[in-house]
Amino acid sequence: MRIAVPSDSFCKSFSIRRVACITILLVILICSSVLSNGRYYFGSLHGINNSNQFVAYAAYTKALSSPGGPTVNDPNLRVKIVAKGLQIPTSIAFLGPNDILVLEKNTGDVLRVLNGEILKTPLLHVNVATLFIEWGLLGIAVSKSSNANEPRNVFIYYTESGGTTGVAAGNRLYRYDLTTDNSQLINPKLLLDLPANTPNPLAESNHNGGKVLIGRDSNVYTVIGDVGSHQGQAQNVERGKPLDGTSGILRTTQDGQPVADNPLVSNSGSTTDDTSGKGKAGKEGQKKGEGLSSPFLNDYYAYGIRNSFGIDIDPVTGKLWDTENGPTFGDEINLVNPGFNSGWLQVTGIWKAGPNPGPVIGEDNNNPPKNLVTFGGKGVYRAPEFSWLQPIGPTALKFLNSAQLGVQYQNDMFVGDVNTGSLYHFKLNQQRDGLALTGALADKVANTPQESQQVVFGRGFGTITDLQVGPDGYLYVLTFGGTLYRIVTLYPISNNGNNGKELQSTSNTPSTSYTISNNNIPFSSNNQQPTPNQQHQQKTSNNESSNNNVGVVIGRIIPEHTPSRIIK
Repeated sequence: MRIAVPSDSFCKSFSIRRVACITILLVILICSSVLSNGRYYFGSLHGINNSNQFVAYAAYTKALSSPGGPTVNDPNLRVKIVAKGLQIPTSIAFLGPNDILVLEKNTGDVLRVLNGEILKTPLLHVNVATLFIEWGLLGIAVSKSSNANEPRNVFIYYTESGGTTGVAAGNRLYRYDLTTDNSQLINPKLLLDLPANTPNPLAESNHNGGKVLIGRDSNVYTVIGDVGSHQGQAQNVERGKPLDGTSGILRTTQDGQPVADNPLVSNSGSTTDDTSGKGKAGKEGQKKGEGLSSPFLNDYYAYGIRNSFGIDIDPVTGKLWDTENGPTFGDEINLVNPGFNSGWLQVTGIWKAGPNPGPVIGEDNNNPPKNLVTFGGKGVYRAPEFSWLQPIGPTALKFLNSAQLGVQYQNDMFVGDVNTGSLYHFKLNQQRDGLALTGALADKVANTPQESQQVVFGRGFGTITDLQVGPDGYLYVLTFGGTLYRIVTLYPISNNGNNGKELQSTSNTPSTSYTISNNNIPFSSNNQQPTPNQQHQQKTSNNESSNNNVGVVIGRIIPEHTPSRIIK
């Protein structure tokens, strides 16, 4: 019996087809893996647990603005459009009344909005890397000069292009001089050169943070996440790489020098950490491998941060606060003391980190999670002041250091989000070291979207990328969709006859009886409030819609000035 032998051409053709099929299958599997783990853009991004290896995947769905425009709960307030037509704006900073600098994430342009008009010529164009969804032009802060003859400094954080597709040169913080006519940013000086590329070839280079602010101490603060799943001491891996400029809030002088009182350096005041384990390293002592030499050690103010899009300083106490994004659970609001350790990647929210919420290990400051990196006790874990079990992707955080919206909001905290397009309002406790939470939120956890409604102040904004207080004292809300809003009073406070007292409800208030909670959010007195639930282990997520309207949404958008993108 003769056996037919395939021809050479047939064998080659079959081999080529087989290689092609295998390649296509691999591409499909990789794409499926990435897309199945995407959840939402610009906020709490997924982490995948595989033998404790967390891989950062950016997400691709986000809240859209309401067709009728955003609304706020307070009938005495309204939402106005300042400017629209911006291209993925990420941050704003004020030069003066009605004079605003705006960053566009992917164009690399620093634009100026003057009296509601977007000027045609940018003050600055930089070469930004944009391959990954969280790369780009991200953060800005403007210094206040006491000398009118000296140029004002502007600090900008962006992912600088490396000239090669898929590789960035770094996440970099620059200082620029602003020309006296406010038309250009010149004389760049590099202050911080931070990582922007993932060490994992299967991960995306996201979690880049980027917000910038100038503290009461005149130093410059910025925040960065784990940048595509870096795993070192900054992420609480005891024997991991030394601090590498990721997962932290970093602080530098306006000239780019280390700040003298950095919380993680040796108690003796030297600029290097005590690696002997025998120095004054706190009650825990130095753990093996901690405090290894790091060029970034003197820059860290806080660490253990997965990712953040919001930092601000309490105008009353001068203390720093931040928002932090969890993976599929555990978004946070934190009080950030010097040396603060947020706990990632061992804990997120108050739960053990993993693909799903683990046991509660992070709610007790006196009993922190085990095996955290402490740098000889100089790094201190603190539980979140608020956590969301089902994530909302918190973004910008701002204290309203003004009574322009009414004294009932003065010095309160406002927070934006990605998932629901909501604006949240929090009052602080008397000591201002925590939030004044009542009812179902008294345990500092929003277990469901319905519980979270207690602190919702506004809706329908779409993804909120920045919050700032203008020189006029009003709250400005910047959105991913390209619109800048301003929340103002329905009537000027100086003319309301209340002498700064809380405005009373107007005729468009519903006839249903409403009271005001500690967060100044109306809720119906006909409905019984939930009781606090202290058993966090029994709290489970559900799929109830985060768009459920609890209470009433009052107020309206006033589109009285809606310029096109380019006016001049």
